[in-house]
Amino acid sequence: MMILASLTTLPVGAHSSSDPLRIGVSYVPPEPGPAEYRVYTPESFDVLIARKIAERLGRKPEFVQLPEVDWSPSLERHEVDVIVGRVPDEIRLPRDFIIVDTGFRSGAAASMRTDTDVRDWRDLAGRTVCVARGNTVALALARQTGAQVQIEDAPAKSLVQVRTGICDAAIHDETLLERLFQQQGWQKFSATLSPTPPVRLAAMLGTDDPLLSDAVRQVLDQIGSAGTWVELQEKWARNVAFEVYLDQDAPDCH
Repeated sequence: MMILASLTTLPVGAHSSSDPLRIGVSYVPPEPGPAEYRVYTPESFDVLIARKIAERLGRKPEFVQLPEVDWSPSLERHEVDVIVGRVPDEIRLPRDFIIVDTGFRSGAAASMRTDTDVRDWRDLAGRTVCVARGNTVALALARQTGAQVQIEDAPAKSLVQVRTGICDAAIHDETLLERLFQQQGWQKFSATLSPTPPVRLAAMLGTDDPLLSDAVRQVLDQIGSAGTWVELQEKWARNVAFEVYLDQDAPDCH
């Protein structure tokens, strides 16, 4: 049983359980339709964490996709109750807002074929680089290199392009790629570049609702243990490796 599923429910506090918890995330994965049979593992853990926060508060999550650049106005205008996303250490939040760490940190790194001639991030200029929606750090880095950026909806859809030769590199969380490279069949695609400085995954919310902020702190303290994150990262790597295997229609022939 997942450690996350064993947590006890926290009190709802001043909010009714019928009130949705508005949660801002960088990308809202589409709900699977009735005709779809494939559900992909998302790029980040933000939606997973957000669902757990809402569940422990006894409220239905209502996801709000945030603007790509500046999240602060969404907090200031109270368009969301809480944001879960990658938060740089140097970020400046509006007054009366706090940051609560989830316990997950990672820089960005690349997955490339081991026979690549790319040795530095600058070598990606003009090359085709894949990223997945939701990883704002990877997207910004890919654009900074001068690469031709190809955005995919899920990490498996990004990484399969490296295996088929469509993309020269795929940029994702270094911590997760490290786990992925340990999966069978990934040694040939484990060439990488020096990771960027780690960025924390955190929750951001106002201090004007102490019951909500206290509850979020308790939830994130519980799910932020090292054992939980090891389990989540290993599951991510196994799932993504399997999804890439299913998506790769033809065997690698390069």
